[in-house]
Amino acid sequence: MEKKWEYPHELDSRKIDELKVLTGLPETVIRLLAARGAATKEEIELFLYPDRSDYHDPFMLKDMDEAVERITEAIVNREKIEIWGDYDVDGITSVAMLYLFFLKWLGLKAEYVIPNRETEGYGLSRKGVQEAASNGITLIITVDCGITSVNEVEFAKSLGVDVIITDHHEPDKELPAAYAIIDPKRTDCKYPFKHLAGVGVAFKLIQGILLKNDMSPKIIKEFLDIATIGTAADIVPLMGENRKIVSEGLTFLENCNNIGISSLLKKLNLFQKKIKVSNILFGLAPRLNAVGRMGDANRAVKLLLSNDPDEASQIVEELEAENKRRREFDTDTLAEAIRIIEQDDHFDPEFNKSIVVSNNNWHVGVIGIVASRLVEKYYRPSVVISVNNGVGKGSCRSIPGVNIYDVLTECYKLNLLEQENFGGHDYAAGFEIDSKNIPAFKQKFSEIIKNTIPDKDFNQLLKIDLKIDFGDIGNNIVNILKMFEPFGPANEQPLFASENIEVHGDIKIVGNRSNTFDHKLKTKQNHLKLKVRQGNYVFDAIGFNLAHKFDLVNELRSGLKIAYYIDENVWNSNSYIQLKLQDIKS
Repeated sequence: MEKKWEYPHELDSRKIDELKVLTGLPETVIRLLAARGAATKEEIELFLYPDRSDYHDPFMLKDMDEAVERITEAIVNREKIEIWGDYDVDGITSVAMLYLFFLKWLGLKAEYVIPNRETEGYGLSRKGVQEAASNGITLIITVDCGITSVNEVEFAKSLGVDVIITDHHEPDKELPAAYAIIDPKRTDCKYPFKHLAGVGVAFKLIQGILLKNDMSPKIIKEFLDIATIGTAADIVPLMGENRKIVSEGLTFLENCNNIGISSLLKKLNLFQKKIKVSNILFGLAPRLNAVGRMGDANRAVKLLLSNDPDEASQIVEELEAENKRRREFDTDTLAEAIRIIEQDDHFDPEFNKSIVVSNNNWHVGVIGIVASRLVEKYYRPSVVISVNNGVGKGSCRSIPGVNIYDVLTECYKLNLLEQENFGGHDYAAGFEIDSKNIPAFKQKFSEIIKNTIPDKDFNQLLKIDLKIDFGDIGNNIVNILKMFEPFGPANEQPLFASENIEVHGDIKIVGNRSNTFDHKLKTKQNHLKLKVRQGNYVFDAIGFNLAHKFDLVNELRSGLKIAYYIDENVWNSNSYIQLKLQDIKS
């Protein structure tokens, strides 16, 4: 599928000259910043130096006052508090962070619960609430879940248990009748930054408790390492407060004092080294996620809470083994899903605007990952459903322009889903469905997307940050790009474009990266490796998953235009610039 290139609006040359004087930055940086919405001196400084900005007042969040007062009352009265989380990295880090804060700074040993993905499912449950009440719990605090738990909260109230919800998912029209609900996505919440991860909302709760009890605001820095892992792993926009949390937190991770995190970093050969968001996404997060996907997520919480290096090392080995097992399930399930899709006579990737695939007994812990892989392959909103004993558990992933939660809401209105059994946000969601309804769901899901989403949104878009010549590329540009880190959603690595490019020497098709599924999907050699030249400048280039461009490149060999990232590669202590190709056109 061909990609559409979109170039940024050019800044007026006078505006560029003015900003160069005001900021002292070179034109390349000014243009790159403008491409991502920073076009005034104040916006530029806020973007480049997030550590200099202040956090928003936590009491701007709706219900923060009520939540802090109720927690303070519970602490004074020595009530039993239970923290209830989700089984992904965002939920795991939220639980661990809040538990550590209560224990160290408030002298309270709270209980915590993360339900089993397979046997208990997502969020609060009546059974869990009943057990809490039986154990003398009088206050439940949810993290990264709870915003749709209307019936469960009502049940808790009937048992004399108060519930404080902290969440970041989209609320329904009816909110639970909880003691307090802290969710920046509430329509009646005026908080200026709406994109906090679940761990970010818990982070703000800690800030609120510190302020209300006249405790040092610097205490919050102790939790930046955990908050950074959860924020980065949840793929929320790395702008605003998220950018501040992650920017500061990456530094804390490089000199980490948390024994469990340190043990995991040692296993990954990252201890006391510079940590990037990519190290979290492809190193720490999959291992913390694996135990929740394959069984009991409490092991990951236990790692983050551990004070014993030997215990931490043992848990890390368990995480490593579970992650390996998870990859095997990923591989098998993805291969089977692709076979089902492409054996369907009615499937045409140019015509179909969505993918819904189901099968019996797929492991529910990997269907979200498989849905993401299908989005990568087909660039279509994708739903993967595992059916067991007549009940389907589905996981959805989407593309820019298609709000998957809104689509599920429309399916709910058609009585294909039950309200309490689906939830999520723009790009990711989950649900349960009676297996008899899956064919109708597939049809309606497809119709809703096809009839409501413009065709242009299904063209994979490459947003070019800057068009440059090879002569603009030098060692200095690597240092310039470091100013834009950390990279992530809404702040992707700058994408460059150059024209009148020719091939220098041979073109090779090389093997796949180790984290993809080549041996199952028969895509062992699908990367282009070549040298590219413009004038007197020649650079090494690699195009992952661009082997299908071989004939075009080999036939023309000149007059090409390329879209690419600029990376610094290090080999035998020597560094060199490599272009990571994202697309090639004639």
